[in-house]
Amino acid sequence: MNRDESELRVGALDYLGAQLGPHAPAELGAASFFDASVLEGEGRVAVFPFEASPGGGERGAYYVVIGQTEPNYYPRWTLTAEEQFRVHLGTRFMLVVGIAQASAAETGAYDPRADVERMAGQAAPGAAVEDVSVAAMFRAGEEMHAVCRCRIGGEDVYALTRDAPPGFYRRCELPPHVVYRLHLGTLLERERGEDEA
Repeated sequence: MNRDESELRVGALDYLGAQLGPHAPAELGAASFFDASVLEGEGRVAVFPFEASPGGGERGAYYVVIGQTEPNYYPRWTLTAEEQFRVHLGTRFMLVVGIAQASAAETGAYDPRADVERMAGQAAPGAAVEDVSVAAMFRAGEEMHAVCRCRIGGEDVYALTRDAPPGFYRRCELPPHVVYRLHLGTLLERERGEDEA
């Protein structure tokens, strides 16, 4: 283990100790490293898997993200370390630019069917669109970003609609707010790759 990884591991354990108290883990799994410089003022981070029982509840699997970023820990859900890094990027982006959950009134006033049908018509022409509903909605300045749950061609998917950069995700086992953050982080990573090309 190199010095950088050792220092990050100690920092992660200290952070988790402060957050989880007596329920913090005594050890962490193998680190995965990522360059988070896509966000101003942030840099290299490590993602460590661990298991813990926050609040003394049921033991679960988690990731902690630490390094040149604001540290945070997350349920592992079904994400790889790379996907968790993207969720962390999306989370940090939301905090930096002030993206927040939309009100119930804003969410209830939006009928997503036409948006989802238009997107599906471009990505899967002729596929039946069924069971469209808003799973979550976020306010990004003057824009509204919707995460919709639907069936397209008989397959359950999430569709990112309204003013959000469009996208589809088959990861229906994930909560909608996680899919949204993963989407944002994936777009940020792609943008950085294009800037470096």
